[in-house]
Amino acid sequence: MNLLGLFFVTTIWVLLVIFLFRRKIWIFYYLAGTIGLATLLVLINRNFLHSEVYLAKSVAESIHFLTNLVNIPTQVFEEAPGLLLVMVVVQRVGWTAMQIGVESSALLEISVLVGLIAFYPGWSLTSRTWRALVGIALTWLANLLRMLLIVLMLHFLGKEVLVIAHTFLGKLVFFLFTITIYWYLITAPSLKLIQQNIQNRSTSRGIA
Repeated sequence: MNLLGLFFVTTIWVLLVIFLFRRKIWIFYYLAGTIGLATLLVLINRNFLHSEVYLAKSVAESIHFLTNLVNIPTQVFEEAPGLLLVMVVVQRVGWTAMQIGVESSALLEISVLVGLIAFYPGWSLTSRTWRALVGIALTWLANLLRMLLIVLMLHFLGKEVLVIAHTFLGKLVFFLFTITIYWYLITAPSLKLIQQNIQNRSTSRGIA
């Protein structure tokens, strides 16, 4: 997508969000705002800022640093044809090359989280900002732990566990971490706010 296309899509999205806000159609306002912002963040970061490269590289370099601390040799290669990065994991017998692509950057998960927080009703700008920053940091850390688990399994158990480690255990661990982050940053505060509103209404009726 070029800049003109991005400008057109952004304009349509902004007009739609403003329309829904003024009409007080809150559920569709939240959905349109969240989905639209998450989509725009992915498009901008992928096509113009190329942030997924830096996110993936930060994860790969962090894993390389951590594994070498415990004497597990790894090596990161940049500019691999058709890929962002390639990480070579040395095993007891042989080695395995891991292809680190866009999905390893966690850009999509971070964008969705920011969208959910940015348009959530009832929070101040300060609250939205710190929740978004904490969410970005925790999602990046969760992705790091996912990749670290895969590397450790490859090193100690061999390349035979690559499919299990990447497709099942790695994604399961990342999914559980992501759900936990959403719970503490969005769901739990929402339930607390609803409970407080119910208690305040009950107290008001009691006084009346």
